[in-house]
Amino acid sequence: MRQPPEIDIAGPAFEADPYPTYAALREESPVCRVRLPDGRRAWLVTRYDDIARVLHDHARFSSRAMLSQVGEPPALSPRAREVMTLFSLIMSSKDPPDHTRLRTLVERGFAPRLIGGLRPYVEGLAGELLDAVEARARAGGSREFDLVADYAFPLPAAVIMKLLGVPAEDRDNIRRWSEPLLKFDRSAESAEALAPEVSVFVDYVRSLLAAKRESPGDDLISGLVAGRKPGEGLTEMELVSLTFQLIFAGHTTTSHLIGNGVLALLTRPEQMEKLKADPSLVRGAVDELLRFDAPQQMRARLAVEDAEVGGVQVRRGEVVLLALGSGNRDRAHFEAPDELDITRGDGRHLSFGLGIHRCFGVPLARLEGEAAIGTLLRRMPDLRLAVAPGELRRLPGGLHQRGLASLPVTF
Repeated sequence: MRQPPEIDIAGPAFEADPYPTYAALREESPVCRVRLPDGRRAWLVTRYDDIARVLHDHARFSSRAMLSQVGEPPALSPRAREVMTLFSLIMSSKDPPDHTRLRTLVERGFAPRLIGGLRPYVEGLAGELLDAVEARARAGGSREFDLVADYAFPLPAAVIMKLLGVPAEDRDNIRRWSEPLLKFDRSAESAEALAPEVSVFVDYVRSLLAAKRESPGDDLISGLVAGRKPGEGLTEMELVSLTFQLIFAGHTTTSHLIGNGVLALLTRPEQMEKLKADPSLVRGAVDELLRFDAPQQMRARLAVEDAEVGGVQVRRGEVVLLALGSGNRDRAHFEAPDELDITRGDGRHLSFGLGIHRCFGVPLARLEGEAAIGTLLRRMPDLRLAVAPGELRRLPGGLHQRGLASLPVTF
C-alpha cells in the first residue's frame, strides 16, 4: 500500500473542504500518519467501520488523549494550565468510571421526554428571531441578513441558556468568548494563546455557580450545584468544567448544524424545493444534513495497549484521530455518499459519535435543527445566498468542529 505524503490537517485547504482528501485516503491509505498541532504524530482513521470499532472499544482506546493527560505535562503559565485542566476534565475527555459518573448527573436533564416538551418554545423562538429580521428589513430597506449571527447562533444559545439557567442578557458575551475557543487544538501554544479568553469565561462560570448557590432556580445548573456534597458527586473543578462544557458545547455544534445545513440546501435547490414542498421530511433532512457536513468532524483517542486498526499496528501511547466526517461519506455504508438526499432515511451517521460517548444532547440538537430549518423555509421560501459560495469563510475549528463564520442571505 502506498503511503501518501503527510496530510496537513490544520492547513487552510483541508479546513475549507476536507472531503476530497478524505475520499482519497479511504481508497489509498485509510489509516495514515498526520501531525497534530501539539507536535505529536497521530493516526488518522477515515473508514466508517474502523472508526466505529475504535469508538466502541473504550477498553483499548482512551478518551484521555490530550497532551496534558499523557506523560509529563508541558510547561505552562498558570492561566494556560487552567485551560488544559478545564478541557481535560470535560466529559468527552474522561473514561469510565469518571465518565459514567458525570454523564449520569447530566443526561437526565436531556431526556427525550423532557426535551420534547420544549418544541413550542423553540419554534416560537425561531419565529421571534425571524420577526426581528423582517422588522429590520422593513425599517432599513435591505432584505439581506447574516443567518449565522441573526439565527443559527442565537436560537440554540437561547435554548441551552434556558435549560441551564443562564441569564439571557449574557448571550452576546458568551458568543464573544466561545468563538476563540473553537481554535483550541489541545497544544501548549494554543492554551497560552487562548488563556485570556478562557480565564474570562471561567471567571464568569464561577460567578454563575456562586449565584446559583445563593439563589437556586429550577434549572440544570442549580440541580448540579444542589446535588454536590463534600466527598461525593462533583469536585469543584469538575463542576466548573462541566458547566463550561454545557454552555459552550450546548450551542456551538447545533449552530454549525443549522448554518452548514442551510448552506447545503441553498447550494442544492432541488433538495430545498423538495423540503419546502413536503415539510414532513424535515426530521430525515436534519439527519442527512448532519451526515453530509458534520459539525463535529473528529474525535481523538489514545491507545492504551497495542492494537490493530484497519490493518495498521497502533502502538500503546499513540493518538488515533477518528474522522467522523469521512466515515459519513464512506460508500461502503452510504449510496452516492457525496450527494445530499433528504429522503435517504438512514440515520446511521457518525456525527453524534457512538458508544458510551455518544452525544447526550442528541434529542435537543435534532429538535433545534428541525425547528430552525422548518420555520426558516416556511417563513422565507425565497431565501437565497447573498454571496458566491466561494466567498464564505469557515470558522477556525481546531481539528474538531466545522462551521461557518457567517452566512449572508437574502429573502
